[in-house]
Amino acid sequence: MREKKCIKLWIFLVLLIVAIVLGGIVAIGRGGNYMNPERALRRFSRIIERGNLDGLTLTIYYRCPRSTANSRISGRELVERGWYDNKTVITSNELGEHIELLKQMNTDVLMPVSHELFIMTVLYYVFEYNGREVLGIVPQADPPSVFINGIEFEWNDVFFDIMRPFLSEDMVKLWDESFGF
Repeated sequence: MREKKCIKLWIFLVLLIVAIVLGGIVAIGRGGNYMNPERALRRFSRIIERGNLDGLTLTIYYRCPRSTANSRISGRELVERGWYDNKTVITSNELGEHIELLKQMNTDVLMPVSHELFIMTVLYYVFEYNGREVLGIVPQADPPSVFINGIEFEWNDVFFDIMRPFLSEDMVKLWDESFGF
């Protein structure tokens, strides 16, 4: 009788460990601690609406659009492999100067789509709040769409307009010519 209880307990523990491991693998496959895009944008909107941007940073990684032919990589891979030409970090003070533009990024601009395409990351930008990633955004050119925390949505100009103030004029011109944003 006691042996049956021990066996049941061991089976339960093994199943629990398998469930935890599989849950971790799924989280890693989705990009780690990525938050659902709608939830992430609502959280981002709350931060912006409070008007106190302390702790909010924006990091922009980009490659020259002409140098990325057939580069099938995600935003995270771009960063992890160091395959970007430039990295720009924007502080909360600089972001505060563009708060009206930041307010345009909300769930109203999200329209889910599903194209059969690969992610070709040329521009990847990340909003972090107190050191934790809130939004990871990858604009796509053809067809125009945007990946937010790994989920694809219809293109909205706000996703590139947010970057314009922080990119050089030459880079904006190059982007406009290459992608028509």
